[in-house]
Amino acid sequence: MLTEKILKYLKKNADLTLKEFQIKHEENLKKLGFNNEINSSFLEFMIKYSDEYSGREGFIMDVANDLIDFENSVTEHLRKNDNLNTKYYSLYNLELDDFLLYNIQDDSVKLIEAKNMKQLSNDEYYDKKWNNFNEFLEYFFKLN
Repeated sequence: MLTEKILKYLKKNADLTLKEFQIKHEENLKKLGFNNEINSSFLEFMIKYSDEYSGREGFIMDVANDLIDFENSVTEHLRKNDNLNTKYYSLYNLELDDFLLYNIQDDSVKLIEAKNMKQLSNDEYYDKKWNNFNEFLEYFFKLN
């Protein structure tokens, strides 16, 4: 679940996604393997507040919308072309040089800077890392 601090921020600064799209995004994300036990804050954010956001590390794309057409998603592109591990999902679009990746297995987020792009296939490498999605969002939205 998202923290109260994040929910308060979103209430002031974001719009809720229309219910019909929330249902569509939830079905698709669960089909891709996201679950409430590990990914609850990620799911809540991507389902209820699906949109692009600007913050400390640039722009987060509308991930839920990007993953609707998974075969043409940024994540699938990185998996096919850069050997990205299947546990990662891209939070950035391809217009940005850096790579911001969500780990579906442990809820962490890592940043790999453009100069280290060759490290995309290295699961252990990161330039910055947040232990969970809430921690990342609080940093991204400058709430801490």
